Amino acid sequence: MNKKLLFLLGLFPMITIAQVSFTNSNSLLVNASLTSGCAIGVSDMNGDGLDDLIRLDNARNLQIEYQTPGGGNFTQYIFGSVGGSQWGMAIADVDENGYNDILTGGAYNGLKLIKANSDGTSYTSSTLTSSIFVQNLNFADIDNNGTIDIFACHDDDTSKAFSNDGLGNMTENNGLINAVATNSGGNSGNYGSIWIDYDNDNDLDLYISKCRLGVNNPNDGRRVNLLFENDGNNNYTDVAQSVGLAPLGQSWSANFEDIDNDGDLDCVLINHDITSMIFENDGTGNFTNITASSGIASTLSGLGSGGIQVVMEDFNNDTFIDILITARSDSHRLFLNDGDKTFTEASNAFTLPSGPNRIQSAAVGDLNNDGFIDVVAGFATGYNGPSNNPDVLYLNNGNTNNWSEIRLVGDVSNINGIGARIEIQGAWGTQIREVRSGDSYGIMNSLMTHFGLGTATGIDAVIVHWPSGSVDTILNPNINEVLVIEEGETLSTESFGSQTIHIAPNPTNDILNIETTNNENFSYAIYDLSGKQVQTETVLPASNQININHLSNGIYIIHLTSQNSKTTHKIIKE
Repeated sequence: MNKKLLFLLGLFPMITIAQVSFTNSNSLLVNASLTSGCAIGVSDMNGDGLDDLIRLDNARNLQIEYQTPGGGNFTQYIFGSVGGSQWGMAIADVDENGYNDILTGGAYNGLKLIKANSDGTSYTSSTLTSSIFVQNLNFADIDNNGTIDIFACHDDDTSKAFSNDGLGNMTENNGLINAVATNSGGNSGNYGSIWIDYDNDNDLDLYISKCRLGVNNPNDGRRVNLLFENDGNNNYTDVAQSVGLAPLGQSWSANFEDIDNDGDLDCVLINHDITSMIFENDGTGNFTNITASSGIASTLSGLGSGGIQVVMEDFNNDTFIDILITARSDSHRLFLNDGDKTFTEASNAFTLPSGPNRIQSAAVGDLNNDGFIDVVAGFATGYNGPSNNPDVLYLNNGNTNNWSEIRLVGDVSNINGIGARIEIQGAWGTQIREVRSGDSYGIMNSLMTHFGLGTATGIDAVIVHWPSGSVDTILNPNINEVLVIEEGETLSTESFGSQTIHIAPNPTNDILNIETTNNENFSYAIYDLSGKQVQTETVLPASNQININHLSNGIYIIHLTSQNSKTTHKIIKE
């Protein structure tokens, strides 16, 4: 049944697609002549809650431009050369000192961790390894122990992982994940990488887009995409072909977002020798190619070998995820979501400088703090060669649609909340986002999650599923502002419809009191942070008291279940 018929039946609100346009705002920058290669970043670097620009002039000279309050201009910090040409970038606070750190890497010129000092005013670089041809980088808590680790795509061999000792010191440790090819042929060709929860089981999985130019056999492991499914105990198994995400093409990059607001992550995949594709998730982690019915099939096919990155954001704040594809040839493409799993191309959204006819690289965030997603665009040549065309800061001209932006501060989980899933509920139904570091191919997008609300005037609930397993729920938050959520701030009280659950005291050394507004019968189970069950499921006694004196001091997760509700809380035994 199509959207128009549903509208006539009163079952679907007719959607008017808000158009998108951007303004060249380089006049606000300190260095309006900077020329990036592929790697560009957007993140809050000085802890003021505002997105900043992180770029590599000539692909190797690190500069940060800090957004000033009010969106009026930027100030600058120059780090200088990081060595040879850099291909990838990721950003996170690896030592949890309150200031984000930078990871860069290139072709055998050193994987570099550039760490902020204690007040974020300067940085120190160290080389983790030189034995790698970096194509893409991610920060992710691979073993889910509360510290941020590193994953680095290696063009010439198996990708590398580095574990964090909790103080921000990284050690190569491919035991975190052994990202080897499933098909024979070799382990090279690792290009784009992204950590996502593709199957909605509350743990991180890894998708790698594989490309090895000159390899023509579509079944050669050097060009067969990999989807490493996490079993919840940090054991990873490649399932790409069985779930429908290995189309046997030369794949450059991928992104995962919920294009139809049904609560699961769909996929857009950039290929170079076959058409680029859109895949729909059926909710169980199996994917169907819907490119033919997407409304943009011919355009995706026409990308040929030109597509580089895919960025998925709600650029017009109408509650639906849009698609921006950058290109090294032909032209970039911006596709607006029609709301029914089809898309319409937005033409001339960007006024291009003289010379280039396409955006080759792009990172996104809110760079004037107005609730609309902006774009930092680079015009490199080939795949990573800086050109004579300076980057452009494109500020989104916006519209009257409402919005919400959410910044997470982890406690038991990593401080950036990387790997968390955020869900908002309201008149539109449900929208989901995930916090990621290192996206698509070579770029770093904002760690602040962004939601368009359309004409809705409120949010019923914001629900944060943290990597630790804890869940925070914020009811009826303000809109059109940045919401900062700290892990655990709502864990002692949570509402489900007419049911409110309160746990006290928390922390405690022995007795937890479970208070509920309804007289429902609950059962409970307790788990440690590794996921091990330390208290088997038991009916809550009539006293509504649980004695946890037998547990060792530390942090645990309690699951409470009744016929009508299920909730998870963090508890602290001291």
